Amino acid sequence: MKKAPSKKTYAIEYIVWIPVILWIVVIFTFSLQPGAGSENASLQVTRWIWGLFFGTETVAQIPATDIGLKSFDGITRTFAHMNEYIVLGLLLGATVTVNGFREKLRVFYICVIGACVSLTDEFVQIFVPGRYGEVKDFAIDLAGLMIAALVWQICGNIRAKLLAKQKKEDAEHGRRKYMNFEIDDVSFDEAAERIMEYAKEGKHYVVTPNADHVMRLQKDEEFLKIYRDADLVITDGTPLLWIAESLGHPIKERVTGADMFPEVCRRAAENEKSVFILGGTGGSAESASQKMREKFNGLNICGYYEPPMDFDKDEKELKKTIKAVNKSKPDIIFVCLGMPKQEKFIYSNRDELDFHVALPFGAAVDFAAEKSLRAPVWMRKCGLEWFYRFLQEPGRLFHRYFIEDMQIFLLAWKYRKEI
Repeated sequence: MKKAPSKKTYAIEYIVWIPVILWIVVIFTFSLQPGAGSENASLQVTRWIWGLFFGTETVAQIPATDIGLKSFDGITRTFAHMNEYIVLGLLLGATVTVNGFREKLRVFYICVIGACVSLTDEFVQIFVPGRYGEVKDFAIDLAGLMIAALVWQICGNIRAKLLAKQKKEDAEHGRRKYMNFEIDDVSFDEAAERIMEYAKEGKHYVVTPNADHVMRLQKDEEFLKIYRDADLVITDGTPLLWIAESLGHPIKERVTGADMFPEVCRRAAENEKSVFILGGTGGSAESASQKMREKFNGLNICGYYEPPMDFDKDEKELKKTIKAVNKSKPDIIFVCLGMPKQEKFIYSNRDELDFHVALPFGAAVDFAAEKSLRAPVWMRKCGLEWFYRFLQEPGRLFHRYFIEDMQIFLLAWKYRKEI
């Protein structure tokens, strides 16, 4: 059993922010220098560096207007500016590491926090006499932050290799704490096997957390209860894997509904289990049924039904939907109605519905029907499938992906002791 963090540990996590804050003060102190004073200070440093290479007597004779000296001064200023943010990045890296973050999230926090400081720095300079914010300076700052992030990444890789021989396989598999809910640490094959076991008897349902789900779980008590009562909680979202890995507790594998849909159909055909598809639009359910039958010989898709948009709010339509499912008595039911409608439909009507395992797989039916295109494999591996979907529907998905879902990284910090 793990020990609770001591007060000393918590104190260190706050203390490590002091060097970061002090260095930010240094950065802004230089930025608040008036233009003439800043140029004069920079020129003195340039003359000193020049003197180290060519002698102090030589540099003293060069006028301040000399093109060579001014060019060298520009390089000096750029180098100094970049180093300000290299140091800031290294300090931020140390701070987030002490707070428990490594791997991808350490790089994320270095770049995001550093970029916010840089943008503020450039904005403040607009109001300083003889100074002005520049896009060029912001780009130089970002370069410095990326260098610092790269240094931390290299150090992390070296550390991982040194510990690889000593590290034992983690025996604590199965369900584990993740923010304010729990998650099952299972591979794709393990998840598929569990689903097929559920298809034999009883009544079960699966949930598939991604960034959208996690954000809703913070404010929707009904949705949180659905998660807590689920038989299997499989990780659909790449950011969830990044967060777990960065905190030193990696999850085995990303298991998406889009990938699991055809795999369950394949196994259902082999094990003679019946399948029902509920949801989709514009004939997706029918098309997906046809394509899965063609792909997997012997697959028994015992029925499909596309209910109206707000069927769950209409008692007559709701009963009609339940009747359509129960008429077929499927072992497996794919519920593709979108989150959180699909999960709430299963949970609220599980006693009336006749099935063994319910799988709320959202857009999986559209992918199976080939009415929606999935991102290329390389984008999926890089965690950019969301961006591919955004490019297809930017108007609808901008707020969801760039405003709501980005808050998951703030939650990662809040729940870093519970992942």
